[in-house]
Amino acid sequence: MSYLVNAMVAVLDFFYGLTSSWGLAIILLTFVVRLIILPLSIMQARANQRLQELQPELQRIQKKYKDDPERLNLELADLYHRYRVNPASGCLVFLVQLPILLGIIRALEAHTALKSATFLGITLGQPERLWLPLITVATTYIAFKLTPSMGGGAQASQQTAMMVALLALMFFFSFRFSAAVALYIIAANVFGLFERLVVPVPGSDKEGVSAREKRGGQREDS
Repeated sequence: MSYLVNAMVAVLDFFYGLTSSWGLAIILLTFVVRLIILPLSIMQARANQRLQELQPELQRIQKKYKDDPERLNLELADLYHRYRVNPASGCLVFLVQLPILLGIIRALEAHTALKSATFLGITLGQPERLWLPLITVATTYIAFKLTPSMGGGAQASQQTAMMVALLALMFFFSFRFSAAVALYIIAANVFGLFERLVVPVPGSDKEGVSAREKRGGQREDS
């Protein structure tokens, strides 16, 4: 972890030398981190795309077995297995970012130059316990909601539980630690939203998935 912290401090100092603004330096550091994990973001987007294409079949199964939760979970698990879709893949980037976030928290909290630095009227070295936590939770929620639903059953409940846990964790980080940490989380969420809007997802196979959905639906009805 110390190597990661030292690397983050070095990159932060480099960007401050370019911009003379610690706030902009944190935002640029966030951009670099998002570039590093961009391949994982694309993998996540491809998995999310396949989940989105399966929504009609997911909704059909949910409607058919709405009164039989055990059978519903079995049918959903079989559907994910047949189409090689991992419903938990939507959380991949969030999980990968956690150790990076912990390293950045240590780097930002220990950086003496940030103690009195300000950005947009906010002291970066001190907690801001109103607007930044609210913005952090809001942007995290929006980013998570862009992940396709799992279609019901135990998987959807797990997704909801994970979202609640993530929101609570991000609120804690932004409330407990300095405003610099909250700024990093908000910037990471905004860059993540931007990626979803503009980064193309290679390897789309919508027609192939739709055809397999049709065959799968015929097999379910038989």
